[in-house]
Amino acid sequence: MASVDRTAYPRFKRAVSVRELAEAFTPSPDKIAWARGRTQHEQHLLALLVQLKCYPTCPRVRGQVTYS
Repeated sequence: MASVDRTAYPRFKRAVSVRELAEAFTPSPDKIAWARGRTQHEQHLLALLVQLKCYPTCPRVRGQVTYS
């Protein structure tokens, strides 16, 4: 069986500082407004924002994320 490093499942770093968390995962007011316009419930809003903020930080997923 292949090791986790050789699979398609991206991993986050084990140790992340509070500053790195705040910089990488605090959504901007524009992104919150965009996500709020596409969801009907607070739980869905949270899930969408988490996905939006995690996607570009995955080590194996690179590229520009656009919001339309």
